[in-house]
Amino acid sequence: MDADVLDDGNLRLEFTTTGEDSQGQVHEMRATYRPDSALPIAHLHPQQSEHFSVLEGEMWCLVDGVETTLRAGDSIDIPAGSVHQMRNPGAENAVVTWQTRPALRTGEFHRELAVARRSGDISAVLAVVSEYSDVFVVAPQA
Repeated sequence: MDADVLDDGNLRLEFTTTGEDSQGQVHEMRATYRPDSALPIAHLHPQQSEHFSVLEGEMWCLVDGVETTLRAGDSIDIPAGSVHQMRNPGAENAVVTWQTRPALRTGEFHRELAVARRSGDISAVLAVVSEYSDVFVVAPQA
């Protein structure tokens, strides 16, 4: 598998600009969410904002308790510290441009998380989440 393409069958991430490419300014990916994709755990990024632009399909978003459905041509900005989740509820792939600013260790986090998830060892996944708490924090559960 190419180091800059990660695919778990639910979500395909293609790194298009890394922190190294942009002097730390942005990590950008072309993300393909498969039909009826799984909902990730509610989470936040303590020091990073995100911008998502939908190129194809539709995305359901929950940001700080507010639900939104985005379609091709729509975009959303998620401020640092905002609790959020996103998924593709549709029957077709959803393709988005996903930017994280500043880049920090976003690329490394996604690479390490992919390895841990492939191992099937939940303790490995939790270790990655703990190690990268500067870029990803599981939101308190209600």
